[in-house]
Amino acid sequence: MPANIASRTFLRAILALALLSLVGVGPSSSAFRPTNAEAVPPDGYVADFVSTAATGVAMNEAGDVTGTSYLDVGCGPFCLPPLETVVWRGADRIVLPDIPGFSDIYVSSINAQGWVAGFAGFPYTTTHAVVWIPNGNTYQAIDLGTLPGHTTSYAVGIDDLGRVVGWSTTSNFPYNGSPFMWSESTGMIDLSAQGYPDDTPLAISPGGAVATQFTWYLLEDPNSVVTMPSPPQGFGVGTYPTAINDTGDQARFLWSTGPQNLRYLFRFHHEGTWQQISFTGNGNLAPYGVGSINAAGDVSATVLGTGMIAYGPDGLTQSLTPLLSPAYQGSDVTFGGPITESGEILAMVMIGRSQRLMRLTPAQSCTNGCIQVSNLVLRARFIPDPNDPDHCYENGIMFNVAKVRLTVTSETGAPVRRALVTGRFLDDYWTNEPVSGMTNSSGVVSFPYTGLCGVGAIAFLVDSVTKGDLVFDRTVGILTDWAIPQ
Repeated sequence: MPANIASRTFLRAILALALLSLVGVGPSSSAFRPTNAEAVPPDGYVADFVSTAATGVAMNEAGDVTGTSYLDVGCGPFCLPPLETVVWRGADRIVLPDIPGFSDIYVSSINAQGWVAGFAGFPYTTTHAVVWIPNGNTYQAIDLGTLPGHTTSYAVGIDDLGRVVGWSTTSNFPYNGSPFMWSESTGMIDLSAQGYPDDTPLAISPGGAVATQFTWYLLEDPNSVVTMPSPPQGFGVGTYPTAINDTGDQARFLWSTGPQNLRYLFRFHHEGTWQQISFTGNGNLAPYGVGSINAAGDVSATVLGTGMIAYGPDGLTQSLTPLLSPAYQGSDVTFGGPITESGEILAMVMIGRSQRLMRLTPAQSCTNGCIQVSNLVLRARFIPDPNDPDHCYENGIMFNVAKVRLTVTSETGAPVRRALVTGRFLDDYWTNEPVSGMTNSSGVVSFPYTGLCGVGAIAFLVDSVTKGDLVFDRTVGILTDWAIPQ
């Protein structure tokens, strides 16, 4: 994807993730919780494709994802398709409806029932909190409005009971804001009037635990408010990316009080102790954020543009890239989004030369009754206009061609015939062209591709291989390749 388009997509994600709370060595402190041995991680991860030219913001336990994406309308590098805010549910890509009177929509959270919370309008101007509720294969949008006397609001998140938390305020100085909760039965209510802190919610857990800058509490129990202990020496608490689980454990970025004011990732244990889990500082322009923290205390995050995981309850961050199956041939994980209770992580993965939105699933290797893609080669060529061989332009007769040839074998190396292979061609713009075919008696299948020129690298990704009861092993072999048409 072109750099300017990628920057706009990333900005939308950062704005939404900031509302969801959302190289150097930082200060240390004896107040940190001692770090015990890390939990045993999975053998690794395999990746399930969600979308290309997209950004993911949130994911629920069912694997439903919400975020933004450009739809492939077949124009390649010669146009900019509309950026749509969507939910990916199974094989469906559902576009969320706009709110009349507002120019744009942003999402921040999705709950177990597929309800989506966010806001309409542009950040830092007049906005309204919104909930989108599934209605068959579409969504119904509900404008939550604002608290009385206020002009703007936004939703930070939604729990599995359909309770939305956020902030409602006035648009002009002096600002007069209050935290709110909304549900279908109560409408929007002022949490500060119910005895909760007059502090901006930063995150909500599936069960309704809410984190603010200085406290955390359980919804519908004002007596549950817990004041956060002071941060470790050398750090300050701000409204930086934050996540919370049902017991009050949190993942937060704290800022160093030194001259650079860098952000460092911490795990907060609900018993009242802080643990620094990353010693890499992030500046204002660095891609960083919190994915989530699950019941086990596993934290997913992005640090300096790298997807990270810190296994609970006390593990430090480590890059997700080395944990990705080698079958993806050196692909980097550049974003660590929410992690589910089963350990599935929403992520951005480099396939070819561009980032793709994918779900990382803990890998399971296969030892018997297995099939794998043991060989995969992609070749690509630019077919020029004979009268203008050095150029590519819109509506020209020049084009790209590519061909993928792959081999499916058993774990012993024997070719597997009549295995159904599904995959997709991708490029550095919008192209997402699924293909499928059966292997021949030598276990080989080939896929041709013809497309527009000027799209950068052409990549191929294997999605699945099936035959009877055989198990597709994605922890070995080769699942992707790419080439620049020559």
